[in-house]
Amino acid sequence: MVDLLRRRPLVSYFVLAFAWTWAFVIVFLILFPLPDIIVRTTPGDLGPLIAAIVMSWVVAGRPGVGRLLKSMVQWRVKLVWYAIALVGIPAIYIVSIALVPGAAGSFKAPSLGAVVLYPVLYLLLGTVGGPLTEEPGWRGFALPRLQRRWGPLAGTVILGLMWAAWHLPNYFRPDWATVNGGLSWSGIGTFAIAAVAFSVVLTWAYNRTNGSVLIAILIHASINFSQGLTGDLFPAAKNNEVAPVAAFVVLALVIVFATRGRLGYKAADPVATATTPAYSIP
Repeated sequence: MVDLLRRRPLVSYFVLAFAWTWAFVIVFLILFPLPDIIVRTTPGDLGPLIAAIVMSWVVAGRPGVGRLLKSMVQWRVKLVWYAIALVGIPAIYIVSIALVPGAAGSFKAPSLGAVVLYPVLYLLLGTVGGPLTEEPGWRGFALPRLQRRWGPLAGTVILGLMWAAWHLPNYFRPDWATVNGGLSWSGIGTFAIAAVAFSVVLTWAYNRTNGSVLIAILIHASINFSQGLTGDLFPAAKNNEVAPVAAFVVLALVIVFATRGRLGYKAADPVATATTPAYSIP
């Protein structure tokens, strides 16, 4: 079994990530729903992280797991990346929603208490809402291997589509489907386009920060946080995903053209395996 996993690390990673999450969502969120508490979805979100740790161990042993964990706390990057993650992403979301007809007229200034709680909500969403449990797998394990095999642009598109597919069972949960376009072809299609556009931004940030999964986690957390924030600020456009998706598609296209499809990617050393010397993953 270990040899099989080692021969097909990407396929094995996706199978493990999907199997864990889909099983949890189907059993504990759809068939026999758990009580509606803040962390009820977190065990299912662990799929990508668990798969990344398992496959890092399989292909590179303890050093592979160590590199993965190190990338999650790789904070020594230029300040501009923190600005992009913490300010730029929410700004794009807010501006795009504000441009929706009728949205600006419904603007509600947040109370001082709400503003004080924003950092707490951001950290909560980042830790138990998906980013911390997903990004070590999507960007930390899968992305470097997809880029090496398919190139940065094609590899990113593949990862974005897989990321969207990983969410599919959630469309049978009314609480999730309502804020993500609903169980319809248009809703699923919009979500898939969003996942690909977000993936372009995340790949670019990951490559330009020398493989910082921490920055990817922060960007992902800002996307999730901004979705709820704009719903509170502009009630008339609450749950409108078309406007921000369009904005991020434009941003993704700008990044693609500006980098000529390289997305900040540089030629890398071979991926480390359990039988070869350990190489760092840029």
